[in-house]
Amino acid sequence: MTKINNDEWRLLKELIEKRTEQESRINDTNIVQPTLFAIQVALTALFVSWNIYPSSIISHSGGDQAAAFVAGCLNLEDAVRMLVVSMSEDEVENKLLKGIKHSACIAVVSSPRRVTISGDEIQQILSISYPNVFKACVRIENAFHHIK
Repeated sequence: MTKINNDEWRLLKELIEKRTEQESRINDTNIVQPTLFAIQVALTALFVSWNIYPSSIISHSGGDQAAAFVAGCLNLEDAVRMLVVSMSEDEVENKLLKGIKHSACIAVVSSPRRVTISGDEIQQILSISYPNVFKACVRIENAFHHIK
């Protein structure tokens, strides 16, 4: 079993336990991000159990990790550890991943200059080989797409 939260909280407890709005931690990004991932993957598993399979998979933002996992592009461990780079898909494929395709892969192409990759030590490799390329771990500290 892959642990992503260091046993700091339990998904079912957060979803089922009755709490006041002030007590609930569901708006905490460290809770909601993996919760959304789990729900997206669980819904897909439910559809598959009913013999309903997607003909294509489209994702956006926080859904990229679940989509890459559901599409079979990443295993669970890699899906929860991804890095966004400001490079084209061609640059990533032919430059960055050249020689290390055994340990990294393209997970999501979000735009012509925004590619999400996953793999062991990919951030370290990028920092050494491409120090001037924008890179950021897919780790969100605040609510995403949230307007008050």
